[in-house]
Amino acid sequence: MRGWVKAGLLLAVLLGAATALYWYWGREEPEPVTVISPTLGPVEETVSATGSVEVNRTVLVTVEFGAKIEALYFQEQDHVKKGQLLATLDQADLKSQLSQAEANRALAQANLANARVNLERVRRLHAKGFAALQEVEATERQIDLYRTQVEERTAAIELLKTKQARTAVRAPVGGVVTRKLAEEGGLVGPAPEALAGREVPIAEIGEWPFEFHAEVDQADIAKVRAGRTATVSFDAVPERGFAATTAAIGLVPTPDATGRVRYRVRLTFGRPSTGLKLGMTGTVHFILAAKPQALTVPASVILQQGEAEFIFVLEGHTARRRQIKTGLRGEEVVEVIAGLTAGEQVIDQGRTKLRDGQGVEVLHATR
Repeated sequence: MRGWVKAGLLLAVLLGAATALYWYWGREEPEPVTVISPTLGPVEETVSATGSVEVNRTVLVTVEFGAKIEALYFQEQDHVKKGQLLATLDQADLKSQLSQAEANRALAQANLANARVNLERVRRLHAKGFAALQEVEATERQIDLYRTQVEERTAAIELLKTKQARTAVRAPVGGVVTRKLAEEGGLVGPAPEALAGREVPIAEIGEWPFEFHAEVDQADIAKVRAGRTATVSFDAVPERGFAATTAAIGLVPTPDATGRVRYRVRLTFGRPSTGLKLGMTGTVHFILAAKPQALTVPASVILQQGEAEFIFVLEGHTARRRQIKTGLRGEEVVEVIAGLTAGEQVIDQGRTKLRDGQGVEVLHATR
C-alpha cells in the first residue's frame, strides 16, 4: 500500500513538472510596441502640387519704327509703376517738322484772312454792278480752299504734338521689366521706309500682381475648385506661407516630358506678392476642407483591409484590433470620427505584426 502511495506521489510530481515545462516552453512572448495618443487640434484636407511664380500677361512697350532712343530709365528685372517714365526719344526731327507745319498753317491762315477781305470788296463791287457774279463765286471757292488748308495743317500740327508727347515713353501697366529690347542712343528697328509708321517694342513688362501657376496631377484636378483658398510655400522664403485663391483651372493638359497628365491652375495671391521673384518655384496646398478642432492620429498607424480601416489600441498589456471611421485627411494626420476616444493609446511601431488580443510590451512612453 505504501508503495502505491509513493508511486502516486511521484506521478503527480512528474505531471506537475511536465505541465510547468509545457507552459514555460509554449508561452507566447509579448510583442514589443510603441504607442501614441490621439490629439485634438485643427486638420485640413489638402491637395498639393508644385509650380512657379508667373505673370498673368505680359505687355509690350512700343514706339514708332525708326525712332532714336535718347535715354532709357530702366533695366531688366526693374519694378515699375504704371505711368513711370521709361525712355525719351529724340525730338529733333519732330521739332523741325512742327516748326514747318506751324509756318504752313500761318500762311494758310493769312491767305484765308486776305481772301475774306477780298470777298467783302468783290461783293460790294458786285452790288454796284462793277463785278460779275462769277468773280464773287470764285472768291468764295478760294476761301473754302484756304479754310480746308488751315484745317488740314492744324490736324498735322496736332498729330506732330501727339508724337512729340509720345517721345516721353511711360509704362502702360505696373509690374516687372521682363525684357529690355532697345539700347540708349540706338535706332528702334531701322528698316525700309515701307515699314515706317509701324510700332516696335522697346520693353516687355510682366504685369502686377504676380500669380502662382501650378501643375496639378489628373488624379487630383477634380478636387480643385475655382475660388477656394490655398497656401503657397517657397524654399527661398521658408519662414512664411502665402495665402492664395484659385483663379482658373485649365481645360486641357499641359505638355509633360514624363508623360504624366497634368493641368495648369492659376492662383492669385491674397496680398501683394512682396519678396517673390518671377520663376521662383514652390508648393501649393489646396485646402479642400478644414476643421478647427478634430480628433486625429498619424496616417501611418491606420491599417487597411479592403475598404475597412482599423487600428490597434492598447488595453492593459494587450493589443485590441479596433475598426474606425475616418473623416478629413491631412498631409500627416487623419481625423477619426468613430471608434476612438481622446484618452486611449494607439499602437504605432510593431502594429503590422499584431493580432487581436495579443500580448504586448510598451518600449517607451507615449509621444
